[in-house]
Amino acid sequence: SSGINAEWPLRPGAGIVFFTKKFDFFPELEDYSNNVNAVLIPMIVIGVILFLVGVVGCCGAVTGKSGLLNLYFVVVLIVVILEIVVIILGIVRKADFVEATEEKAEELFDNYKSHYVVDNGDIDADVALAVNTAQFVFECCGLVDGPSWWKTNGNTQVPPGCCSEWGGEDLPASGLMTCAETTYDVGCTQKVNDMADEFGVVIIVVMVVIIVFELLCLIAACYSKKQEMVA
Repeated sequence: SSGINAEWPLRPGAGIVFFTKKFDFFPELEDYSNNVNAVLIPMIVIGVILFLVGVVGCCGAVTGKSGLLNLYFVVVLIVVILEIVVIILGIVRKADFVEATEEKAEELFDNYKSHYVVDNGDIDADVALAVNTAQFVFECCGLVDGPSWWKTNGNTQVPPGCCSEWGGEDLPASGLMTCAETTYDVGCTQKVNDMADEFGVVIIVVMVVIIVFELLCLIAACYSKKQEMVA
């Protein structure tokens, strides 16, 4: 049983549980169900494939068939290489990701501000909802400088997403309101940068641990094959 990768069976199971309960965990995502499903379904499929590869490795170790162990070894090696590439790209391209996110956010937020604060230009309802949902989910307000980013042109209010009591319901006609409870005071640009730094470190650490475990599985597969050859 040394050849099986013990964490792979958990991947499809965890993916299926999250897929069926995703809106219970994150109700804010329900408005974007098509996009969420487009990401989760391929992840579940990949998890099932990796699970089957783990079963192949287990069968190879139990039966002593080198062909199964060779297949397992090659697939795990490819997965390890891809994970290392992902880590490298994540480190190298993080700044590009943050920059692209900020540019898109600036476009959407400026559109919202132009329509509701400056009263100039049209805005799509989905864009208005996206701006508010982003602020509410990430607990931020405006691009920079918190609520003051919105308070221009004589305006003293903020979008509903800046308010802790907003529950994702329909937006007021004015697109703005005065928060009855907490008003998020951190700009979304700063929040995105902070989250990119925090989650980037966490993801890299988790992936490194997974890679080390998979390398141990490769060593175990080699040892199992060697034992078969000696026998």
